[in-house]
Amino acid sequence: MAARKPPGRGRALRTPRVDPARSAALLLLTELDAEGIPAGGRMEQLEGTLTRADERRFFHALVQETLRHRLRLDHRLAAALTGRTLEELPAAIRNVLRLGACQLLLLEGIPAHAAVDTSVSLARRHGHAGTAALVNAVLRRLAREPAKRALDPAAPAPPLAVRFSHPSWLVQRWLDRFGLERTERILAFNLEQPDYWLRLRPGAAPPPGAAPGWIPGTARLPAGSRPAEHAGFAEGEWSIQDGSGILVGALAPEVRGLVVDLCAAPGTKTGHLAERALAGTRILACDLSVGRCRRMRRGRRRLEAGASAGAVAPGVGSVAGGVTVETVCADGRRLPLRAPWDGALLDAPCSNLGVLRRRVDLKWRARASEISRLAAIQSALLQSAAAGLAPGGWLVYSVCTTEPEETLAQRDLFLERQTDFHPYPLPDWIPEAARGRSGEMILIPGELETDGGYAFVVRRNGA
Repeated sequence: MAARKPPGRGRALRTPRVDPARSAALLLLTELDAEGIPAGGRMEQLEGTLTRADERRFFHALVQETLRHRLRLDHRLAAALTGRTLEELPAAIRNVLRLGACQLLLLEGIPAHAAVDTSVSLARRHGHAGTAALVNAVLRRLAREPAKRALDPAAPAPPLAVRFSHPSWLVQRWLDRFGLERTERILAFNLEQPDYWLRLRPGAAPPPGAAPGWIPGTARLPAGSRPAEHAGFAEGEWSIQDGSGILVGALAPEVRGLVVDLCAAPGTKTGHLAERALAGTRILACDLSVGRCRRMRRGRRRLEAGASAGAVAPGVGSVAGGVTVETVCADGRRLPLRAPWDGALLDAPCSNLGVLRRRVDLKWRARASEISRLAAIQSALLQSAAAGLAPGGWLVYSVCTTEPEETLAQRDLFLERQTDFHPYPLPDWIPEAARGRSGEMILIPGELETDGGYAFVVRRNGA
């Protein structure tokens, strides 16, 4: 691929108007660096300030691709800097360079002069003439190089973590557990733009252009689709949920009586349980966050609109098809209800290291030390879920990761402590490649066309 012709020096130093999408992208990336917050909520807020659909699409692509490939971009920028390092630069200028490099090396259809000119303008606005000149010089050097060669992940160098833009500690962790070949497949999968799995409401038709998924009752749309903008989504015809999450909702042996969802937000798995429930079932959806509880109630109303049945009791619960769903703001370790309950779903807080394809910012926030801290919370939640289960009651535990401390070790510790529980078999249609020990599901990112995840199912002894 031929190198793009760099803009003339004088031209790049002009100060064009910077469009709102690039300005919003820089604001978001700089905030993420300073505050270490998840990108999702803030990204939605800033996207909502953009009035045109093309601006929103560009903002989304620019942020996602810059975060997805950040370490690879940093490697190229470091080579183009002379006498300085990226770490020395103010956060805003560092992110101006990343956004410019992303436009030059990754995004299609953006002229080199536009990528450089707008980046220089941003550098002036958030720095001074010197930083603007630095950004101009560095990006002009990048503009001379063929994009494909500069970021080819199949090249023998640089190191694996840089080639696939993942933190070194995590790459080493996976190498130790999976070996080189499998680790490279996981890393490559995480660099892909994610497609969409849809969980169809029973009896509903998929949206136009969707292909059937291998999981019963699902459909799939390609990357770049916007399924939430289809009328069918607002009408509750389907829910957007990765296949790994859909599988978790399918593991419960039966949904009847009183069922507790201990960490329910955003409510997608709760909705799946409600769709599977027998008439007369009461589902208690708990979450610690008041804001997330509000979002769950809104999501539940959307699904009820699709079911065209029942009525909503604002702020308390909802009834559809004879199934009651109540949303309660509470800590799952201290459930505000009387035992016994007939089933419990614990989609526990976790490192989320199995869903890095979708949560691209998490790579740069995740810490190895968090895994042990989260494992302690998961263990406490499991004890709470089990404590009030009736004889014969079921418990499904799930996490969006495959790290042993949060998965295999949790099952082992639970069965060691709870001697009156036994593993419960997975449904027959679950593929062999997803099966671990009895009642255990392990999804390695990409291997079954889903994100990574883990679940186990147990049942209390007795009638």
